[in-house]
Amino acid sequence: MELLSKSARLEFGDLEFEERDGLLRVFFYRNFFFDVDRGALESIGELAVGRNFLEFGGVHEARARSLFNAVLDRGFASLRHRVTKKPAFYIHRYSGIPLIGSNAFGLVDRNTNIIEVKPLSGCNENCIYCSVDEGLSTSKVADVVVERSYLVDEFRKLAEFKGCETEAYINSQGEPTLYGPLPALIRDLRAVDNVRGVVMNSNGSVLDEEYIDRLAAAGLKRLNLSLNALDERKAKVLAGWGLYDINRIRKVAEYAAARFELLIAPVWVPGFNDEEIPKLVRFALDIGARIGIQNYLFYRKGRNPVKQASWERFYAMLSSLEKEFGVNLTKMELKDEFRIHPTKNLPKPFRKGQVADAEVKCPGRYPDEKVCVSGGRNITVTGCARDRGVVKVRITRTKHNVFDAVAL
Repeated sequence: MELLSKSARLEFGDLEFEERDGLLRVFFYRNFFFDVDRGALESIGELAVGRNFLEFGGVHEARARSLFNAVLDRGFASLRHRVTKKPAFYIHRYSGIPLIGSNAFGLVDRNTNIIEVKPLSGCNENCIYCSVDEGLSTSKVADVVVERSYLVDEFRKLAEFKGCETEAYINSQGEPTLYGPLPALIRDLRAVDNVRGVVMNSNGSVLDEEYIDRLAAAGLKRLNLSLNALDERKAKVLAGWGLYDINRIRKVAEYAAARFELLIAPVWVPGFNDEEIPKLVRFALDIGARIGIQNYLFYRKGRNPVKQASWERFYAMLSSLEKEFGVNLTKMELKDEFRIHPTKNLPKPFRKGQVADAEVKCPGRYPDEKVCVSGGRNITVTGCARDRGVVKVRITRTKHNVFDAVAL
C-alpha cells in the first residue's frame, strides 16, 4: 500500500480496517464491526487504508479526525457482533448507562468479596444446557460490549466501596475470549488496589498456547474451563456445535494447567454425559488441574434438555467419585474453599414493587426489552413501547442490585 504525501495519519488501538467491495469494514475490539461507504471517507480526503490506521491526503489532521469521528458515531449506531451477527450496543462512559443493574453486562455485586465482571455478551458455541440462552440458537436479538476503561474505573469504585480484599470474576453471558482487549482488561483489573486475583470462565474454543501465555502474562489467576465430555461425539452434542474439537481443547487444558491454576468445570447433564464425569475427574488429576462438578439446573429462560437431578442424587454421585478417586469434590462448593466471604451491601436505590421514572437508553437483549436508567442504575424494562424519553416503571426485581421492571 502506497502512503500519501502531506497526509493526515489517524492511528487507532481498538479499531482495525478491511477494504471490501467499495466498503470499509471497521472492526472494534476484534469481534464487533460496522461498514462505511468508502465514498464517505474519500470526501474527507484522498484515502489510504492500513490495518490500524487511515491516511487522508490534503487535509489537516485535526479536521480529518473531527470528520472521521462523525463517521465513527454513525457507524457505532449500526455495530454488529462478528460471531452472532446480531446488532450490538456499545456501553461507554459517555453513553449515560451505569454499569450496575444488569445481569447481562457491566458489574454484579452479590454482597461478597467477589465482583462479577461482564465485558460482553454473545457466544460461539450453543450448549444444550445453557442457563442464559446464549449461542447460535438464542432467542435474544441483540448483544452488548462495554468499554474497557469504563469497566475498570467502575470496578475500582466498587472495590473501594467494599474496603476489603476482592477478586475480579470475569463471568460473561457469553464467551469472554471474544472480547478483543481481554488480556489488557485482566492486567488493569489485577492492578486495582486490594485485588487478590482475576478469575475467568471460558469454553476454551478460542484459546491456544500464545493466547494462554498472554493471559498468564496479564496476571490471570485461575481459568474455569467448561469441559463436559472427552468423548468426541458427546462433546459435540453438549456444545451444540459440530465444529467443537475436543482433542484441541484437551491440549489447551494441559498447557493452561502449567501456566496458571486450572479448574475443570463440567456440568453433569443426566442422560448426556453420565459416563464422562469419571473420565473428566481422571483427566483433571492427570494434568494437575482441580475439578468442580456442577449440577445441571433448570432456568426459565435457559435451554433445558432434561429434568434437573435432585441435589440428593447429585451429592450421592459426587460421594461415589470421591471414594473412587480419593479426591475432594463435595467441599468444592463451600465458600471458604475459594475464600469467599460476605461484605457490606451496596445500597439499593429501589425496592421491589416501587414505581419510578426511568429514561429509555437503548433496546434490550430480548425483543420486548429496553435498557433504562434511574437512580444511578440500569434497569431492564419489559413491555416498553417507547424508544426514548422517560417512562414510568414498576420494579419487579432488586436482588444483588440487578433491577428488572415492567413499563406502566
